[in-house]
Amino acid sequence: MRTRSAKSLGALAMLSAAALLIAGCAAGNTAPSDGGSGTPAAELPTVDWDAADAADVQDGGTLNLAVNALPVNYNNLQIDGNDVDTNTILSATQGGPIGINTDGEPFVNQNYASSVELISDSPQVVEMKLNPNAVWEDGTPITVKDWQATVQVMSGKDEAYQVVSTTGYDQIASVEQGTDEFDVKITFDSVFADWQSILGTVLPASVTESADAFNTGFTSKPMPSVGPYVISNIDQTGQVVTLTPNPKWWGDKPKLDTILFKVVSQDQQGSSFANKEIDALEISANADLYATAKSRDDAELQATNGLTWTHVTMNAKEGPLSDVNVRKAVASIVNREQIAAAANTPVGVPAVTQGDYIFMNGQAGYEDKAYPHDLTAAEGFLKDAGYTKDGDSWTKDGEQLKLTITVPADTATNIQRSEQVQADLGDFGIPVELTTVPAAQYFSDYVIPGNFEMVSFSWQGTAFPISSSEALFYPLDSGQNFTGTTDDSLGDLWTKANAELDPDKRIEIANQINEAIWAYVPMFPIAPLPEVWAVKKGLVNYGATMFGVSSTVDWTIVGWAKS
Repeated sequence: MRTRSAKSLGALAMLSAAALLIAGCAAGNTAPSDGGSGTPAAELPTVDWDAADAADVQDGGTLNLAVNALPVNYNNLQIDGNDVDTNTILSATQGGPIGINTDGEPFVNQNYASSVELISDSPQVVEMKLNPNAVWEDGTPITVKDWQATVQVMSGKDEAYQVVSTTGYDQIASVEQGTDEFDVKITFDSVFADWQSILGTVLPASVTESADAFNTGFTSKPMPSVGPYVISNIDQTGQVVTLTPNPKWWGDKPKLDTILFKVVSQDQQGSSFANKEIDALEISANADLYATAKSRDDAELQATNGLTWTHVTMNAKEGPLSDVNVRKAVASIVNREQIAAAANTPVGVPAVTQGDYIFMNGQAGYEDKAYPHDLTAAEGFLKDAGYTKDGDSWTKDGEQLKLTITVPADTATNIQRSEQVQADLGDFGIPVELTTVPAAQYFSDYVIPGNFEMVSFSWQGTAFPISSSEALFYPLDSGQNFTGTTDDSLGDLWTKANAELDPDKRIEIANQINEAIWAYVPMFPIAPLPEVWAVKKGLVNYGATMFGVSSTVDWTIVGWAKS
């Protein structure tokens, strides 16, 4: 894999719903608007699982869950480890002073810190009072040294460390000890409005001692746990990761005895759930999974809004798609409304399109700037690019315009969406070849290195969309800009947005960013994916949630309801 710098907040990659995830916006901007958008997306709740207090959850039991592939790197702050399956597996073993609740709002997680406060605006200084009882898996306390090491690595100052995110970290001037080693004072050299976004995860200082340790030290073994569970076994042959309670955990005792993450291809997850081999199934917009899940006699179906949006990314580095007018034509030809309807209607949720690169449909600040489905406009764009219609084809300098789209094997929603893109472009006279590659290598060998013309996965947001979306588009060599292009004006715009503490003014700047990206259209959003789940009856505190199970689940109370 080529070395890439990174400037983003925790984007993630996943194929359980053929998606690649991204982090999101300032606190308070992420929740749906108060109905102002009038969109069907706002009609769904933010959480739909069966909630239960700890006293109403059984002690013991096993939870069987499915993932598409085992992690290629168990360090999810390294670019290869930043995918949804990995983050889901690790979520029960991680944590930090700032958590995200089910409404998408940051809160101080008392397991890790008694307080987290912005104690100065100029310069911006954040003080964290760490919980002295919080320890790593080996019993070593989490101290200011771990935070100093984390910030040093994640700042991007040493490019040998292949980090997934530098946003916010690269604005930190110092991390200093206060009254003792559990008093951490972080001073920023410029205002960073989403400062809470970088306080959810910390690395042990030992992991940061060398680039090799950080980049490749956890390709076959787990990161040290700092959560209620530990990864106690990785079965590469059987393709199962086993989690058991962390004996060093200082918080409320977790309920489950065992959590098993089993590798099951997306095509087989429905039958695995129907056969009662797994206890929860993320359906998203997969109609086949939805139908199969309903056949199970003890299944409960859940649905919420989601932060995941499907899209087509076009590699503008070379070839026909290096011409912005060809990209505009492709965006005008693909019928996003039809794809959204085909994806969402069969799983019983509203069909809406996505037309904003930063905010989700239904969020405050959302503006649909997408190119409408307009074949006449597409013809004009192609002519501006120098192409002429030659029978049923488009040609330029004697070469026929044809494209390829790379798809991961055994991921039904991704393949179906790509086939619809193929059909739309084919009907217009642009042949598209689908190139199928192994799902386990889809991101590491194709998407991340830029070995494609077009790909269609999804980006998933978290509670901080403005700052975290930057790396998708800027700079050119960021760890998550797979488009091969950028607009230099975006750097200044994001700098302004990330330094603006007024939510309304931040939205105004974000809308300028949205317009600037649509002007060179490196990718085009298609539709938001709902969080549709099926779970075994009796499973509580786990399932459909708008902000993702890896972000909002309290693993200490996940389990089986008392009868």
